[in-house]
Amino acid sequence: MSTTDPFALLRAAAVVQRLDDELTVHPGDRQRERTYLVHRAALADRLVPVLAEVEGAATSEQDAEDTARRLLEHDRAHGAGRGPVPAADVRWDTDARGYVRQEHAAAALDEHDQEHVRG
Repeated sequence: MSTTDPFALLRAAAVVQRLDDELTVHPGDRQRERTYLVHRAALADRLVPVLAEVEGAATSEQDAEDTARRLLEHDRAHGAGRGPVPAADVRWDTDARGYVRQEHAAAALDEHDQEHVRG
């Protein structure tokens, strides 16, 4: 399945909305905030080619970059991150969206592993 598959994007958007709703109920929960930021930044990154067709590439690229920076700054401030290359690594200074991809892949793997434990 493509990362720009409409159904996959719709499911990802629903996850982001649910996480945003949870943050409203549990403000200040850093783990929930990080989970939201990972999923929100990954969705913005995946939407770039799709939204470029309707709103222009600059707008969707800027949103993806801004949300990636928010996640990177959050992880640097809190020493968070699950991927193999830490947030503090200087390579992310010029590739925040690459950091998002790393962290989203790690989150997806964690979620997959948790489902096997429950299943």
